[in-house]
Parts: sequence; C-alpha cells; structure tokens
Amino acid sequence: MVTFPADTLLDVTATIFRAAGTPDDVASLVASSLVDSNLAGHDSHGVIRIPSYVEQIQSGELVPAARPAVEREGASLIAVDAAWAFGHYAAHVCMKLAVNKAAQNGVGVVTATRTNHIGRLGQWAEEAAAAGVIGMVATSWGAGPFAAAPFGGVGKVLSTNPLAFGIPLADGPPFVLDFATTAVAEGKLRVARAKQAPVPEGWIIDAEGRPTTDPEDFYRGGMLLPFGGHKGFALAMVVELLSIALTGADAVRDERGRVNGAVFLAIDPAAVRPLDEFGQVAAQINARVTGVPAAPGSDGVLIPGQPEARSRLARQQEGIPIAESTWDAIRAAGEQVGARITA
Repeated sequence: MVTFPADTLLDVTATIFRAAGTPDDVASLVASSLVDSNLAGHDSHGVIRIPSYVEQIQSGELVPAARPAVEREGASLIAVDAAWAFGHYAAHVCMKLAVNKAAQNGVGVVTATRTNHIGRLGQWAEEAAAAGVIGMVATSWGAGPFAAAPFGGVGKVLSTNPLAFGIPLADGPPFVLDFATTAVAEGKLRVARAKQAPVPEGWIIDAEGRPTTDPEDFYRGGMLLPFGGHKGFALAMVVELLSIALTGADAVRDERGRVNGAVFLAIDPAAVRPLDEFGQVAAQINARVTGVPAAPGSDGVLIPGQPEARSRLARQQEGIPIAESTWDAIRAAGEQVGARITA
C-alpha cells in the first residue's frame, strides 16, 4: 500500500481527466467526488475508478466535455438528458435542480436518462441534506452490463441498483444511507481483487451458482447476490422500475444498447413543519437509538453517515491508502492520455 494526501490525489485525478478532454470545472468536480469517496472510506468508488473512466472516454462511452440538458420541466418535475457525460457531474446538476424545485414547491423530482456511472450515491443525497432538504437518489443500468442474480435464480439480470437517502439533522453530520441492493457494490470486489484478498461469504456466487469467496470468480462469469435475500431483490426491482421504466431510459438506448437512468428526489421539511422542529425531532430519534449500551464486541451504535464522517477526519490527517497495483494502473491511465504524473 502507498499513502497520499487528499490534495495530491485531487491534483492527479483532475490532471488526468483534463488531459482526456474534460473541462476544468467538470474535471475538478469529478476529482473531488472520487477523492471524497476515498476520504469517506468507500475506496470502491474512489480513485480506483480512474483507469476505467479513461478507458470509457477512449472508447466513446463517456463524453468528457458533454453536459446534461433539461428536456422537459413542470411545476415539480424535471426530465434531464445526461448526454453520456461524466455521471458525477450530471448527478450534481440533477440534485441541485431537485433541491431548487423543493425550495419552490416543497418537493422536487428529477429524472435522468443516458447516465454514466454517477459515483457514490450518498454524496448527492448528502448535497441535498447540506441544503436543508431530504434527498433520495436511485439508479440502474437497465440493459447491463449486469452483475447480479435475482433471489432464487442463477443468471446476471440486474445491476447493483443502489439507493441513497440524505436527511439533515440539527447537530452533527447528516443522516446518509447509501447502499447497493446487492450484498456489496461491485467496486468492493475490485478493491479485494487489487489486494488479492478473499471476500466474505454471501457476497458472490460463481458462474455455476456455487458460493465462493474468491473475487476472481466474479470476473470469470460469477454474480453478485442481493442483500437480505428476497428483500434486497425486491428493493432492486423497485430501483430499476423507477430508474428505467419511469424515466424513459429504455426509449433512448444508444448504439451500444445502453439503457441507464436515475431518479433524484428532494423534499423540503419546512413545507411540512418548521425546519428547526424537524431537526430537533430527528436529533431526538437519533439520540434515542444511539443512546443504548454497546453490544458485546461493538463500539456502540452509529447512525448512517457517522462512519463516513469519522473516516474523513482520520484520512485527512493520516492520508489515503491506495493499493500499489491501483496506483500503477492510475499512472498508466495518465500516460495513455498524455498526463504527466509526478506524484
């Protein structure tokens, strides 16, 4: 493992994407998003993604200079064409639009089609919470590449179909729920693979449907499993119905057959009750839950969002660990686009 300050990784990431044809503001936002994922402890959505994004730019799947555009707008709903731009930038734009609608009308909904990978969904839900509203994000790749098997079946027919919520609190970091509806995000398999480490039981099955802990089995035709059995599978179906059937992503399939969509929701608590009352009650609920004694072997109860806040504090001080194989791949990606990496 090698360790870098966040600022170094920000500079390296932005430099590579600018060299690949990304405008300065977009390159900076994407770099900030990736490095913040590392800071938050979600390395699967951090700078490990740089090589794959460069590959997608070179293949034409990702259009680095593209920007999302509003196609239709109503009182509380906006339909956006994400134009196969950087998904992180598109997600930032969509959530901002949803937040603005919520400020005007109490609720804002933004649907997005032609979306690339939008990174760690919790970041966009957290942006909503930082603006004082409740945020929700869901996304799906409705035509693959699929990664997950349905409950009771053997066959890749679902993407990881993640879901996130951000809720502002009166004190401390916001409540941020963010998870794939599979037992784990595919990116965590990449991290384990880079470290040549096994994964826990229950994460994946091999191409024949047999349980395995070898991440290589996934890349040999294996599949992710839904979390919580039939419950995670059902939630994955909800995410796809909202992200694909509702958005109309299926109607704008590209020449590669991609059908990718996302939904962003913002709710202004002040439209229901005074914001300070909402924040106080939310804080009381969290205090009641976190106030119980720690279970044996546990450090105590944390609300969603607190582990990320703790990780950010630690990694800002200690640096961000990167697997050497990941760093080699990042440097190689930079060389492919003519970026000079001196770190």
